[in-house]
Amino acid sequence: MEVSYGDMVIFPREPQYAANRFKILVVGRKGSGRSALVRRFKHNEFHEIMEDLPLPEITVVVRAVRGDIVKADLQIMELSNFVTNDDPSNLAKVHIAKHCLDVNGLLLVYDTTSQETFEEICNALPSLQRMIAPDVDICLVGTKADLSDAREISFVDAEKKSQALGFSLFETSAVTGINCEELILEILDKLSERRAEVREYLTEKDKVPQEEIEANEVEPVKPSLFCWLPYFWKRKE
Repeated sequence: MEVSYGDMVIFPREPQYAANRFKILVVGRKGSGRSALVRRFKHNEFHEIMEDLPLPEITVVVRAVRGDIVKADLQIMELSNFVTNDDPSNLAKVHIAKHCLDVNGLLLVYDTTSQETFEEICNALPSLQRMIAPDVDICLVGTKADLSDAREISFVDAEKKSQALGFSLFETSAVTGINCEELILEILDKLSERRAEVREYLTEKDKVPQEEIEANEVEPVKPSLFCWLPYFWKRKE
């Protein structure tokens, strides 16, 4: 069945997505360094005076991954939105769930100088995972790694948690830029690889095996003498 919209034809059975574009949520509490991290992704710079300025709802970053140009739509979301009310019928929860429908990646941001932000992320994780698809790539992201004297979460403790959950872990600093580029490139590389695998699977699935084609081919009928009898009979008359 085809649905036509002007000059565009959509085949409902085929997945509809931009081949090299992904949606990534950046989730954490206010003050955890989410905005500074996204600004570093976008502009590769840090200005303390700009940290109080709001970002657009969607920040688009572009990178070259696996020889292709890849775009990521980064959306900052408040962690409390996921934990204030776990009732699935709650209207606010339904609104948040809509943002999660087409998510490809999730950055869980905590402040390495605040034990509380790390615990909040861990506590909110079950609620978060109920709202996203099982194949969403999740990464734990520690911010403010340059403030070593004020650190409350050690890398060892964070690594143990990330390994237990099966997530990637990056400690970053938007001030110095440490690990910021590595983080965005790794998650985009993983997402690109997964999408390529899905595309390959769908392509292979649509292919009909040659043996099946040959089995369904109708063998041509060989000419028979009886086919000519009506012709000769007519001429005889």
